[in-house]
Amino acid sequence: MDGIEIVIAHRARATLRAGDVFLKIDTDQARIDVEVAAIALAPIPTPRVLWRRPPVLALAAVPGRALGRLGRPSTASPAAWAAAGAAVRKLARWSLRALLAIRWLSEHGFDPAAPGCEIDVLKDRM
Repeated sequence: MDGIEIVIAHRARATLRAGDVFLKIDTDQARIDVEVAAIALAPIPTPRVLWRRPPVLALAAVPGRALGRLGRPSTASPAAWAAAGAAVRKLARWSLRALLAIRWLSEHGFDPAAPGCEIDVLKDRM
């Protein structure tokens, strides 16, 4: 391990990288809960949740080769970028609906993970 990298940091949230582990520290536990639920349901490769100890969420790096690094030219092929774009488009159409529905159900006293509820519907569509 080459040390600890600050990926992003501000008053409400910080993300640190230590080798192949990302540590997300968030003052809003509900945001972390939604993120973990979205990771579990996302129809594309996502990081594995290693552990949760509020206010910290530990995630494994997503396996594979990085398409690029901030501030450096990318060496990835056009095909790799096209595949990444297709995955992002699939996730963007899927995630907004999923997160809004899960949030609404939770805020109104429903369990979105109950059998036959929103999470089951989303899993069936994958």
